[in-house]
Amino acid sequence: MAAEDKKVEETTEDSVVEDTDGEETPEVAESAEESESSKEETVGDDSSESTEESEPSDDESEESDESEEEKPSGPPKLTSQGKRLDWYAVYVYSGHERKVKGNVERMIEVNEAEHLFGNIEVPLEDVVIQRAGKNTRTSRPSFPGYVLFQMVARDLSLERHNDRDFIAAMEIVGDTPGVRGFVGGKRDPAPLSDEEVRNILSSDEPTIESAQEAPFSKGDKVVIAEGPFANFDGVVDEVLLDRHKVKVLVTVFGRSTPIEAEYHQVRKVKK
Repeated sequence: MAAEDKKVEETTEDSVVEDTDGEETPEVAESAEESESSKEETVGDDSSESTEESEPSDDESEESDESEEEKPSGPPKLTSQGKRLDWYAVYVYSGHERKVKGNVERMIEVNEAEHLFGNIEVPLEDVVIQRAGKNTRTSRPSFPGYVLFQMVARDLSLERHNDRDFIAAMEIVGDTPGVRGFVGGKRDPAPLSDEEVRNILSSDEPTIESAQEAPFSKGDKVVIAEGPFANFDGVVDEVLLDRHKVKVLVTVFGRSTPIEAEYHQVRKVKK
């Protein structure tokens, strides 16, 4: 009996060794398959997460659209100190609009009053002059005799004499060379409405005009018939066909001074 039991144990050990050396048991195969499938799932999840991270969400795209819409456009509506800006207009001599605009800008700079003003505009229109088969494009004031600008608005919560910013801005513009006065009143000029400003500053299609022969030529002796230089003698220095004006050199206090005058303001001197 002892010999038979020993033989049975040896047989059992041999079978165990054969199982180990041979094919994997079902339990081992199943565990291996599970580990491989878990690896594949992990890789799939990582790739999907990276894809999701690379694509912006709807909320992020909406925020970017909102930020683009919030970008300011057009002229400013507030001063650097947060006060409201209104549009005003002043009278100037016709033909001196650009010059007065430059004078106002210099006065603001000299007085360090940039915080009281916004944009300064000379309303212009495009003109195409047809002459000798050629088109010449130029621009001219669409509202001759006016300059528009943004200025700190009147603070109606204060008495006028206490509204220092408004008074200072009024004085700077009123003292500017070439400014004849405010449109809408000297003391408290009425601001322009937004609709009026849009209509004045809107750019339309260019005006097409045919150049006509000027009634004057360079070197013609003329006399000024109207304006502050009436009865002054002069000589035509330049003919401004696109503006229907002439530049005349007149003698003032012994010096030759150029002035601009419209055709009807000048008469030729008979030889």
